Amino acid sequence: MDQKVRVRYAPSPTGFLHIGNAQSALFNYLFARHFDGTMVLRIEDTDTKRNVEDGEASQRENLHWLGIDWDEGPNKPNPKYAPYRQSERNKEGIYHKYIQELLDKGIAYKDYSTEEELAEMRERQKANNEPPHYDGRWYGKSEEEQKAAEAKGLKPTIRFHFPKDHDYEWDDIARGHVSFNSDNLGGDFIIEKSDGMPTYNFAVVVDDHTMDITHVLRGADHISNTPKQIAIYEALGWDHPTFCHIPLIFNPKTRKKLSKRDKDTLQFISEYKKHGYLHEAIFNFIAFLGWSPVGEREIYSKEELIKVYD
Repeated sequence: MDQKVRVRYAPSPTGFLHIGNAQSALFNYLFARHFDGTMVLRIEDTDTKRNVEDGEASQRENLHWLGIDWDEGPNKPNPKYAPYRQSERNKEGIYHKYIQELLDKGIAYKDYSTEEELAEMRERQKANNEPPHYDGRWYGKSEEEQKAAEAKGLKPTIRFHFPKDHDYEWDDIARGHVSFNSDNLGGDFIIEKSDGMPTYNFAVVVDDHTMDITHVLRGADHISNTPKQIAIYEALGWDHPTFCHIPLIFNPKTRKKLSKRDKDTLQFISEYKKHGYLHEAIFNFIAFLGWSPVGEREIYSKEELIKVYD
């Protein structure tokens, strides 16, 4: 590769290390080690209502048990890129700096809609058999109208404004060429919540750019987020990283995405550890979920997997 590979595993501490997250972490680890790159551990803890106690500690502990280590993270800070928790990055004003840039450009705007108004909008769309979407009601509102809303005690969210009929495209390592049209993405979306916290789609773009992430390897359930993130990259004049959306893990009985409600399946890495599985066996098992090297061989050491994973 022409550029030094930098990847990241970025869990939310809303739960413990699940086999799906472990798959993402392992694929990033193998990719970084194969290309002699850097793996970053970043904690995406902006969803404060859903964060659980010891969620971050569980991630670190069980990654170590699996044999997955990282080069940078909260416990291994590189001064150039720290801090590595989004809550700490938000306190430093890293995100709002770019929110303000988009506001100044007229690409983002304040939305003072109440929850009741948005619920009524969705019900009306449902009654009219329309796909759910934000109708842009606060786009282009005057400063006087905004001040009137603030006088009522309303706190705004910040929304990103999509251009009409614009295609967002990328070449995905796993899926080839992918394209989404802006008219089919649900309308202008929130990039900063009313409490001043950035949303996932905005924070991840700023973090990946400012941390020099070159490749984003993540589950296929993130494909619908990617056009929104590319829109933000374009609006800020940044190049986006190379994306790779890996296959999801399915329940063999239901043939649906593995859910935490599927109690008949061991899903958390701590459960495998508790039941006495060898970490080398689970590492090998997860590596073959959604990927396999050439040939019929199924048992590899970690070092051998690093060598063949490309």
